[in-house]
Amino acid sequence: MSPENLEMTEKWSAILDGFERDIALAVSGGDVPSWTPPVDAGPLPASLADRARRVLDAQADAVAILNRAKHDAGTQLGAIDAVPSGSVSDRPLLLDVRG
Repeated sequence: MSPENLEMTEKWSAILDGFERDIALAVSGGDVPSWTPPVDAGPLPASLADRARRVLDAQADAVAILNRAKHDAGTQLGAIDAVPSGSVSDRPLLLDVRG
């Protein structure tokens, strides 16, 4: 492998490493830093194409997981909003969540 190809492979490996870290952070509920496109990375080396596809699939899986979490949180917030409010003496002591 030429020094230029080696350098490009190392750059792209680092970029893919960053994507993988961000995916893991996002799915675990961590704060993901804002993304900045790589500068002068050049074309993706063919040797990293399979890894890049796996990263892309992992990103799609993470988006699905986060969308489910967002939906579930919205459902729970909707249930909380359905609980009547008012003074303590006006509120029910029990809430029938099955009825």
